[in-house]
Amino acid sequence: MPGMWTLETVQKVAAVDSAVWVDVLRLMVLARKVDEQVIRLCRQGQIRGSSFTGIGQEAISVAVAVAGEPDDLFAPCIRNVALHLGRGETPLGIMRQVLARPDGPTGGRDGNIHHGRLENGVYAMISHLGAMISVVAGGVMAKRRHGKDAVGVAFVGDGASSTGDFHEAMNFAAVFKVPVLVIIENNHYAYSTPNSRQFACRHLVDRAVGYGIEGLSADGNNAAEMYVTVRGIMDDIRTNPRPVLLEAETMRMRGHGEHDDFKYVPEELLLLYHRRDPIKLALRAMKAAKLMDDSAFSAMEAEIEAEISQAAKQALSETEPSPDTLTQGVYADA
Repeated sequence: MPGMWTLETVQKVAAVDSAVWVDVLRLMVLARKVDEQVIRLCRQGQIRGSSFTGIGQEAISVAVAVAGEPDDLFAPCIRNVALHLGRGETPLGIMRQVLARPDGPTGGRDGNIHHGRLENGVYAMISHLGAMISVVAGGVMAKRRHGKDAVGVAFVGDGASSTGDFHEAMNFAAVFKVPVLVIIENNHYAYSTPNSRQFACRHLVDRAVGYGIEGLSADGNNAAEMYVTVRGIMDDIRTNPRPVLLEAETMRMRGHGEHDDFKYVPEELLLLYHRRDPIKLALRAMKAAKLMDDSAFSAMEAEIEAEISQAAKQALSETEPSPDTLTQGVYADA
C-alpha cells in the first residue's frame, strides 16, 4: 500500500533541512485545527450555508505552500485551506471569511471558500472547478513577460479533470509551454460519484500523454513524498518552462461539505485512510528521524489551538457588514 511509513520516507525526511519539516508538520496541524474550528462554528449555526474542509488532504497543499517562491501564483480549490495559511493568510483571516466579517478577505461578501489574497499570490477560487487553471496560467505568463521567473500551481479534484475548462487549459498550457503544475487531488469521489463511474482510464495521470506533457503520481498522504516531488517539479519548470500534471492520491475524511453525511463511502475505505492520516505519518517519520518528540508535538498543538480559539472569539465579536457597503466594489466611481 503506497504511503505507509517506510525507511525510504524517513530517509527523505532526513535529507531535507529539519526546519522545513517542522514547518510542514506545523502547517498541517494548523490547517487541521482551523478546519475543525470551522466545523464547530458550522454546527453551532454561526456559519450561513455549508462548510467545506480538507481534513485528510493537508499534505498536498502544505507541500506546495512550503515549496513555492515569493513570485509564484496559486489557484486553490475547495480543500486547500493549508495553501492559504502557508502563503500568508492567518487563522483570524479564515475565521473572518467563514463568518462573513467586514475585515475578512472578501469583506463579508462571501462566507465560504471563494477567497484569496493576491498580495500572497493566491487567487480567489471559482466554483466552476477546473476554471482556475487558465487563470493561473495567464497570471504566470504575465509575470514572465515582466522578467520574473514565476511558476504556477493549480489544484483540481478528480471530478474537475473531466470538465471542458480542464481540457482547454491543459491544452493551452502545453502548446505555449506555460510553467504550471496542475495537481489532481484524487480523493475517490466527485461529490458522491465514485471514480469507477467517472472515467475508464486506470489512472488520471494517464491523461497527460494526450496533451504531450509529463504526468507523475505521488501519494497525497505522505508529506515527505509530496514535498520532495512538488519541490523537484517546481524547481525544474522554473528553468525549463512547461506544464506538468501530478496526480496525488488521497481521501477526504468528511462529506463533500458539512451538509453531506457521506454514507456512500464504504466504512472500510475510511478506516484505511484513517490509519494513513498524513499528520500521523509525518509525525511518525519525524520521530524516527529524531526531528520531533511527543513533548514538542504536544506543545505545538497547544499553541496552535490557543491561537485558533482566540481567532474565532475575535471574529465572532466583530460586527457584520453594514448594508451601506453593499455596492462597494461593484460599480466604478463616477
